[in-house]
Amino acid sequence: MNRLIKTLMVLVLIFGVAALIAASYYFAPVIKANQRGVVMTGDADQGENLIVLAPGKHYWFISGYNPITTTLTCIEINEKELSLSDSASGENSGLLLTSKDGDEVKADFTVWYRVIPAQAGLRLAALGDGDVDKIVTEIVKATAREKAAYHDAGTFYDGKVQAEYVESIKKDVNQQLAARGLELTVFKCNKLHFSAALLKKIEEIKKAEAIIEVNKVKVKAAVVAAQEMEEAAKGRKRAALQEAQARKESVIMASEAQVIAAKNWVAAEKIKAEVLLVRSQAKAEAMQVEAAAKVFSGPEGERFLRYRIADSLAEAWSQRNNMNAASGGLGLDGMATGITSLSAPAK
Repeated sequence: MNRLIKTLMVLVLIFGVAALIAASYYFAPVIKANQRGVVMTGDADQGENLIVLAPGKHYWFISGYNPITTTLTCIEINEKELSLSDSASGENSGLLLTSKDGDEVKADFTVWYRVIPAQAGLRLAALGDGDVDKIVTEIVKATAREKAAYHDAGTFYDGKVQAEYVESIKKDVNQQLAARGLELTVFKCNKLHFSAALLKKIEEIKKAEAIIEVNKVKVKAAVVAAQEMEEAAKGRKRAALQEAQARKESVIMASEAQVIAAKNWVAAEKIKAEVLLVRSQAKAEAMQVEAAAKVFSGPEGERFLRYRIADSLAEAWSQRNNMNAASGGLGLDGMATGITSLSAPAK
């Protein structure tokens, strides 16, 4: 009897384990590709005791999930588009923004968000079963209106300001959504609708700015023209100085040339005078020779020549003996003897 009871208990245990394995296989939850499974154990209000399961089939007890002590919730992580509109019908007719200067601008935004896959447990703990679309929409609206209040309406006409405005909204919203396991993937402004009064004001501002730019161009042109005139004046001054310097150098060179010419003229005149002097001397000598030839020609000339020779010999003899023939120291005989000795040829 006891053996029968033991056998039955073993069979029941075997069938129980088999049934549990079969139930784990057939009733195991399947998480889709666009989902994440969040296993909650105990109090999960603060995001603790949470396990995020990847897509696939998760067997009981093996994957960390068991239907007895834990709860499994599937969270969709695919991107969702939001409609930012003030219309009660929910149609995307634009979000009304109030600028810093009190004007109203309506903006058409495109907004997409998603649950961060690794933060699916945080999203569940922060928002639970709440309307996530509505929460994200309200956060984006509030941030967009808050950021718009820092700008004048006219500045939204500038594309650069629009881009900075949109980027600041996305950055601020993502900082708020990060604590909820969410993020904006797409946020852009498609179009801004301005009122007729604001468009008129913007047009006036644009015209004023255009006039200012034209005046700036004119001022720059005037400055350039003044600079060109100044450079031209400087050029003319330099040219005048160069011309004066050239004239000065020309005068100096001309003066030097005149000095050189004068020196050359003096030298030429000197040479000419010397030539004339030489010619005159030669002519005088020729005339003397011719005159002498005429004087000493014939018997009378020969007699005069002999007399001149005798007189020269007497003077030479007296100079030799330190005597003056005019003093009469030697007498006629002595002088004759001296002349004879001087005129006698040397043996």
